[in-house]
Amino acid sequence: MKEVKGCCLIFLFIQLFFFEAFSQRQVVIDNPNEARIIGREIEIFEDKTASLTFDDVSKRRDIDAYFTRSLQTNPNFGITSSVIWARVTLHNKTSQSLFLEIAEATIDSIIFYKIDSHKKVTLKKSGTYVPVAERDLKTNFYLFDLNLPAGETCTYYIRFQTSLPLLFPMRVAPLKVYFEDNHPKDLMQGIYLGIMIVMAIFNFFIFCTVRTKVYLYYVIYVSSFACFFAYNKGISHEFIWPNAVWFNRFTPIFISMGIIFSLLFANSFLNVQRYLPISDKISRVLIMLILLFLVGHWLGLGTTSIILLNSIAFLAVIYVLVIATYVWMKGSEEALFFLSAWSIMLISALIFIMQLSNILPSDNFTRNALQVGSALEVVLLSFALAYRINKDRKEKEQFQAEVITQLKANDQMRNRIARDLHDDIGSTLSSIGILSQVVENQIDRNPSSVKDLVHRISESSQKVQRSLSDIVWTTKQTEESLDSVIVKMKEFTAEMLEPKNIDYRFNVADLSKIQFSPLKQYNIYLVFKEAVNNSVKYAQATHVEIAIYFTEEYFTVIVKDNGIGFEEVNIKQGNGLNNMKERALAMNGSLQILTQPSKGTLIELKVPLNIK
Repeated sequence: MKEVKGCCLIFLFIQLFFFEAFSQRQVVIDNPNEARIIGREIEIFEDKTASLTFDDVSKRRDIDAYFTRSLQTNPNFGITSSVIWARVTLHNKTSQSLFLEIAEATIDSIIFYKIDSHKKVTLKKSGTYVPVAERDLKTNFYLFDLNLPAGETCTYYIRFQTSLPLLFPMRVAPLKVYFEDNHPKDLMQGIYLGIMIVMAIFNFFIFCTVRTKVYLYYVIYVSSFACFFAYNKGISHEFIWPNAVWFNRFTPIFISMGIIFSLLFANSFLNVQRYLPISDKISRVLIMLILLFLVGHWLGLGTTSIILLNSIAFLAVIYVLVIATYVWMKGSEEALFFLSAWSIMLISALIFIMQLSNILPSDNFTRNALQVGSALEVVLLSFALAYRINKDRKEKEQFQAEVITQLKANDQMRNRIARDLHDDIGSTLSSIGILSQVVENQIDRNPSSVKDLVHRISESSQKVQRSLSDIVWTTKQTEESLDSVIVKMKEFTAEMLEPKNIDYRFNVADLSKIQFSPLKQYNIYLVFKEAVNNSVKYAQATHVEIAIYFTEEYFTVIVKDNGIGFEEVNIKQGNGLNNMKERALAMNGSLQILTQPSKGTLIELKVPLNIK
């Protein structure tokens, strides 16, 4: 008897177990003033074969046993090739009509089945490949009329399938609740798209003005992100191409173009050709992979291509962050602006991708992280571009100032050449002409005096030749270093002193840190040339010492001889000394002459300098 009772209890337990397994829990909707989130109250079955029909799912006991309660508030399956079935039994205790909202706009196919109390089945189809006009309500998300009268209970099956990441936040409420709840969200979407559009238009006008490709890359990058989120939130499907459902197959191009032009923009803005040339090749490889996976998606690779695209997108964000950090460490100031903006983008992209991959739960924060991050990034990048414009303007002004300075220097050079041609070469040629006439008149009368005149003509000719050589040299001189002028000084010294058997020493310090303009170099050379020439022609010197060096404040040239010296009252006489002093003053320098009869002469030129 006990054994029979035991068997009966076991049988009763098994019956209760199976009844509980196959029964469906009712979700009671009793508050008409709030939306009921039913993500954790639905039952879910994953059809990995994607081949089961509604009859299979709703009538077969073996399939029924695989339905399990959802563990997520917003069910999220990431990128999957499976068909996901959801079912729920609802009881309406309100007096209003109820609607089911599926707040995800990018689901390819949604088939909605209703089983009423009389076991009658009705179905509705929706998704991105169904025109908006065929929906129960024309909204950016999916709203299904539950047709659930007050006090009644119905069971609903919903079939989901998509090639993009699959998540389906679900709520049940009257229309009034949806309107009041979604209205502020629509405002935020409008603000976001407004920011993106304004930034795109503003920078497009800048591009049309300055014709710099970095602004064009930025415009396409911002526009691509705006289009991506307009599609992601269902706005474009609702307003732009409500009936052209075929275009939804090509919408991955938006995020792909966003990634591609973010790479091009980063390379151009950060000037990677200067700091890291290999990054151009890396960017081209990433762009080719993005295009390859995009074409693969269109050719039917489906979920595989989307997984690869997401991976490349994340790698691209990391890569741009790395090169921005590298360029900033190399001393680029604008890279810091870019780095700040891109760090926000990296964090938001990481959160968004992890949410799509079902690593993080899908909620308002994770679902909108990339949108918020991209808006902040666009604003910060606009500051970076403004800094870039200001920097370019300053560089342009500096360049213009340098051009003006160079034009002034050229004008001074022309004036100097004209003066030298008139004062030096002109007077020497005049003297040659006069001497030639004298020679012509005396060649027959006094042949002995002609020899001296011809010698003077020869000296004057050599002087003209040297002067012309100096003028040609200074017009060709463009370097700011003193190497060439020192060489010319040494050549002139040897040319003047060695034929006269005058002993000399030429001491030059290391002048690699000194830089003077070509005009200033020419003036230094002419002062030096006149000082050496005086030692040869007038001082009757047998030894000359030349020293060229610099201190913290001055560049100094000293020419010292052991000649007969000058009388103090005669120092200011002669055009040579006056010209030397005028050239020294033109360089903001000074010329000092120390001399005494029979004690030689020392000429010291000091020119102020800034050591670079």
